[in-house]
Amino acid sequence: MVTVGSILSGTFGFVRANVRSILVWSGLLVLLSLASMALMRPFYAQQLAEPQGGTLPMPHLGMFGLVMILFFVVFLVQYAAVFRAVLFPEQSRFAYLRLGMDELRLLGTMLILAVGGGAASSIFIAILAIIVGLLSVALGVGSTVVFTVVLTVAMFAALIYFWVRLSLAGPLTILQRKIVIGPAWRASRGHFWGLFGAYLVISLLIFAAYCLIAFVQMGPIMTDMFHPTDPAAHQRMLAWQSANYGLTLRSLVFAILGGLLYAVCTALQGGMVAVATAQLVDRGGGRRLNEVFE
Repeated sequence: MVTVGSILSGTFGFVRANVRSILVWSGLLVLLSLASMALMRPFYAQQLAEPQGGTLPMPHLGMFGLVMILFFVVFLVQYAAVFRAVLFPEQSRFAYLRLGMDELRLLGTMLILAVGGGAASSIFIAILAIIVGLLSVALGVGSTVVFTVVLTVAMFAALIYFWVRLSLAGPLTILQRKIVIGPAWRASRGHFWGLFGAYLVISLLIFAAYCLIAFVQMGPIMTDMFHPTDPAAHQRMLAWQSANYGLTLRSLVFAILGGLLYAVCTALQGGMVAVATAQLVDRGGGRRLNEVFE
């Protein structure tokens, strides 16, 4: 039976069994982070040197765009590697990293879900705005606020529900080697709360880890971030960015910690949905695959 406990146990077991691959994934992120720091340091140094210059200097958009594309490609390749590691553990060469049709199909699945989710959210927001407008005329502003809060909470609850129900689409795309959406919905039928509970536990752990690293790294300017219009606070933030976006020992240490944290979190996030997928479709025996892909 697929439960919160079985998904958590499988996910943490997957992480323990793939430490070597996770270190390779983190190394890839460290190299990319160092390259990003080297590219962005001149921009922050120029901002710091010209705080009164009227028009703020802009980073070189071509290089900045290239770095963002590389980050996205690494993000895509690493999630595909996590799914592959869970579903096809025998394909362990090169730490499960590939760049081919599997990754392209995964990109297609992500785009479909992103566009569909964005369209659904836009429609819901438009309907919400119309309802709020009508209620404000009929009931007054005071009562409208209550309905707005209720409807907004309902919207977020619906988004979470659909995200959980469709969360298996990525691993199923790697498993079946084709873009799939409907099978993810069918595979998760009747298992929402088990999936949601496991996802919530792992998401809270990841959030706590990121908060801890952010506090240690950005502690000196944490309060300055809440005062963007204060010139002194803005100057301290620029000084911190210029100092930390260079190839110093401190930046190297945090790049390594950040890369390792990101790789572990990717293994946890991707692992939890891949483990849930493997359990729900009985990856070992294939008993439910025909039911899911019928």
